[in-house]
Amino acid sequence: MKMRMSKIFQKTLLLNFILFGVISTSMSLVSALTLHNHMVDEYVSKGKAIASSIASSSVEILLNRDASTIQSMIDQFKDSDGAAYVYVQDSNGDIVSHTFVPEVPEILGGTSIHPKSVSIREMDVPGMGDVIDITKPILAGMAGYVHVGMDKGIINKYVWAAIAKLQVVMFFIFWGSVFILYMMVKRISEPLNQLTEYAKKLSAHDFTAEIEITSNDEIGLLGGTMKNMADELTTLISGLERAVGNATSELQDTLTYMEVIMDNLADGLLVVDISGKISVTNPVLGDLFGFTENEVRNKDIKAFFPDEMTALFELVKGCEHEVYSSEIELSGRRTGKAVATPIHKTGETGDSNVCLGAVILVRDITYEKEVDNLKTDFISTVSHELRTPMTSILGFAKIIKKKLEKSVFPVCEAPDKKTQRAINQVQDNIGIIVSEGQRLTELINDVLDIAKMESGKIDWKKVPIEISEVIETSVQTTTPLWKAQDLEMVIDVDEDIPTMYGDRDRVMQVLVNLISNAVKFTDSGYITCTARSHDDEIMVSVSDTGSGISPDDQKKIFERFKQAGDTLTGKPKGTGLGLPICKQIVDHHKGRIWVDSKRGEGSSFHFTLAIDTPEESTPIPTPVAKAVPRNAVHPGSSDSPLIMVADDDPALNEFLSQVLEEEGYRIITVTNGQEAVETAKTRLPQLITMDLKMPVMDGAQAITVLRQDPSTRHIPVLVISALAEGQQAGGDAALIKPIDEKRLVETIHGLLSEDLIMTDPCMVLGKEDNPPTENLLVICPGKINYCPPADLWTRVSSGFKGTIFITAELSANLDLDRLSQIPEVQIVILPEN
Repeated sequence: MKMRMSKIFQKTLLLNFILFGVISTSMSLVSALTLHNHMVDEYVSKGKAIASSIASSSVEILLNRDASTIQSMIDQFKDSDGAAYVYVQDSNGDIVSHTFVPEVPEILGGTSIHPKSVSIREMDVPGMGDVIDITKPILAGMAGYVHVGMDKGIINKYVWAAIAKLQVVMFFIFWGSVFILYMMVKRISEPLNQLTEYAKKLSAHDFTAEIEITSNDEIGLLGGTMKNMADELTTLISGLERAVGNATSELQDTLTYMEVIMDNLADGLLVVDISGKISVTNPVLGDLFGFTENEVRNKDIKAFFPDEMTALFELVKGCEHEVYSSEIELSGRRTGKAVATPIHKTGETGDSNVCLGAVILVRDITYEKEVDNLKTDFISTVSHELRTPMTSILGFAKIIKKKLEKSVFPVCEAPDKKTQRAINQVQDNIGIIVSEGQRLTELINDVLDIAKMESGKIDWKKVPIEISEVIETSVQTTTPLWKAQDLEMVIDVDEDIPTMYGDRDRVMQVLVNLISNAVKFTDSGYITCTARSHDDEIMVSVSDTGSGISPDDQKKIFERFKQAGDTLTGKPKGTGLGLPICKQIVDHHKGRIWVDSKRGEGSSFHFTLAIDTPEESTPIPTPVAKAVPRNAVHPGSSDSPLIMVADDDPALNEFLSQVLEEEGYRIITVTNGQEAVETAKTRLPQLITMDLKMPVMDGAQAITVLRQDPSTRHIPVLVISALAEGQQAGGDAALIKPIDEKRLVETIHGLLSEDLIMTDPCMVLGKEDNPPTENLLVICPGKINYCPPADLWTRVSSGFKGTIFITAELSANLDLDRLSQIPEVQIVILPEN
């Protein structure tokens, strides 16, 4: 096999060239320098000998001035090896004899030196080149001087000849060593070349190649090792190829399944990388937003999707282990719900701290939204309708209780224990009916509250809120609850918490609910209320040392009608709507609410509220002023005032009739708005109680017709409705069902301007120098408390019991539903003066 010059040999040959070049040059220089110096010394010695010989034998001749004898003497040295010239000068410097042909060079003829001993100098003589001039004085210079010139060119010729011979020797030595090196490298490079070629085949994945190295040296060992490695790699690669083939087949099947699943998903699928570029979509998503997959692939999410989707992605890419959702607007005026979760990559240590992007699922919930709205409207309607029979049930129950206690039980003599026990049972049963009726009323109010929040029909306020003041007021409001159980209340609020903006009454509703729940489930210990601020939000916590909540119950307590514990085996401690209402309020304030709890160790409810910024308030339209009702006679006289009760519910008509007849009024009843208008025009009652939701003509329309007719314009109208909007129907006052008998009577007395002394305290929203009506001085002599609207809830929370008079203008900004739920507080809505 023809040997290819290996790189090792090439490098070795180059190194050999350099090495021999350095050696040859060094030896030539050293040899030339040594030979040159030796010959110069030799020529100088020879020149000195010639000069000394001539000088010693020419003293007398020079003294006798015998120039021919001197000439013959120096001529015999002319042919001496290396002698270039010889000449003799007298003591005056004149040349007596010389060997120059044809004449003495000018440089020597004009030169006269008088050394006292032998002098040696180098000179460049024209026609002769470099010479070594040796001067010897004769008789200390008195008889003259002998000059001998040694040809330095002969020295250089000898030196170069020696160098040439040395180079020839070095040349043969060099090529001899190259040949020897070639033979040595050949023995090494031949197997190395084979090893190199074999390595190239292995790098080209040709593991079936063979190598022909049979030596037992290191190269043979390396070749055998590489062959064994190639065999093992062949086995491994064959296994890997099978595994990769199987994995590829499985991956293709999986991708096929995934594509089919994504394409047939009922929801739209959107996968976004960490930079916001769209990676994957499915056909449903394109149908929801009106685009094709090719249009959005590798494009920015902001260019094709609404701001709600972008906001979801910004939340998710923080890589917190949470799922976020939001309602979004779809094409074609449809509504969708998007649910987003981050895509995590598990690190080598098992930590999922690398976020690759987000997965967002979008579902068309237009139909579900419509159904939910219908459900909410149905719940709201049913709850409103329940208020009417609840008014009758509670009203009649209270009337029965009052009649029994006032007229029946005192005259009932119990001849035996059985009869007495029956009387006591009747008393207890009536009390239970009233108590459960009030509890059912609270449930109806909670259902209405959450229905209004879900439907967006609730009026949210945005006022400055000092969270420390809200916590203190909430604690004062719930004082009877936690003091009755001998619990300790701890308040821990940071001093530097900023002012936030939101609905103060609703925030306090959350705190009161959480504290009330803590009291319900804590038998002993303490309750802690804390507040901290962080960045742009405030976190409030209510902790207790009660029974705690199981992990399963923690997942459902914020759902509607769900409570902790078994509601079948244990009596529920509430409606199951308190926490869902709290969640709705917290969500509105851009916060979140959660619980930390362990069984037997207590619970901690936490919620956050966005600090937010103030906004300009919207001016509230001022209601049209109504005529002041004329004075009427006192109740109980033969000419008692005539009151018309307008309600389509016969039971409520009967209840109102019984209550008002017992107060001495004459009553007429009607069942719809048109009948109310016609009867008012013919009978001209002194006062009308008006329901809003009635057939033929509703109450609001009837009030409008009555106000437009001069003959009925003066009649005061008391709106009695299950709707919280009753104060806006145009009446003179409004009561919200279920109504309290005492509150009803006192309101009617006030509207009729009757001389009635109220037994409960009166509180008027407004300033003392601007009373809403002069009749208050008659109704509440000496007991009127004026209260700024901003301090209303503080007064109520502090334990106020009595009647609150509110003008129609101020009532538009108050939560009358919530205010009407407070026990022993009556509300009277007054028209503007």
